[in-house]
Amino acid sequence: MPHFSNAIYQLMSILMSVLMALGAITIPSTDDTLRTMDPSTVLDFVVTGDTQVSNIMPEREKNLISFSQDVMNSQIELDAFIVAGDVTENGFQEEFDRIYDSINGFNTRNFIMCTGNHDIRLNEYGQSTARFFEFMNKLNKGQNDQNSTHYKYMVDGYTFLVIGSDEWRFEDAFISDAQLQWLNLELKEATKTGRPVFVVSHYPLAESHGLPGTWGSSNSDDVYGSLPTYEAKSDPDLTGSIGKQTNEVYEILNDYKNVFFITGHLHTGFGKNTYQTIDEANNVQGINVPSVGIDNKDGSYNNPGTGLYVEVTPDSVIFYARDFAQGKFLTTDEFEQAVMTYELV
Repeated sequence: MPHFSNAIYQLMSILMSVLMALGAITIPSTDDTLRTMDPSTVLDFVVTGDTQVSNIMPEREKNLISFSQDVMNSQIELDAFIVAGDVTENGFQEEFDRIYDSINGFNTRNFIMCTGNHDIRLNEYGQSTARFFEFMNKLNKGQNDQNSTHYKYMVDGYTFLVIGSDEWRFEDAFISDAQLQWLNLELKEATKTGRPVFVVSHYPLAESHGLPGTWGSSNSDDVYGSLPTYEAKSDPDLTGSIGKQTNEVYEILNDYKNVFFITGHLHTGFGKNTYQTIDEANNVQGINVPSVGIDNKDGSYNNPGTGLYVEVTPDSVIFYARDFAQGKFLTTDEFEQAVMTYELV
């Protein structure tokens, strides 16, 4: 089997080289490069989801290569690059190697990622997570070494809390009592500073961001406007969500101020379902990022290779929608909330 896998890996490398030579991989424009937008920015990062690089589906990697080229075209040093889970399609070592080769050249000091269902579901849990930890620690060059699917990552005094499944699951996650307690204690400590805290999970809350309708659907006719403030239900439909611990996670997030809950999993394009307030008074916000590798759906802008450029100022957090594969920031004609600003409370 290892010899077969290596042969596939080599064939994929040759194929990607041929596609680049033939111009089949999009070269992003340099007319609208990634750059600092607000002069008062004290922290910036790129966040996206579901790269889902596959050793048998070259289209996924084409999108990632274009995305990566756009990041490398920029002259700024990002404070972090974040992927909200499903880094790979199958959790294979060759897939982790391929995404490493695509993003290792990014001008950033910090890579922050969480496990998604695709990263852990086809292999034994311990093997899958070990591959993920090795990949993350290699990217971060031995700094901030990770050995757990939930962890804290500090960037210039700002807190990023990553959560992930504590057991093997196929679609959802299992968040243990120990992890829930950890999340609560870390949020309690981090929010004392008054700075925003970013919680990264592959899986959104149940019935948030248009769920269950945005799970496995085609493009919706209703892609404009804003979602109402999230309300947890006593017996929620768990389709496409974090799973049975959804209300426990919600209650913890809801207790603190200026928390941004960043998720993926839905392959939902930029549109009505991107942003959803979780708690208005405390400024707890849900942000569901689109997919890099796979065509998105249910949005006004569904191209793959997309994500958010995020700037943090002393008073606000600003999200800019960007098509990295094409090398451009989106306009309000393409996505009503192309720029989304949250004032800190």
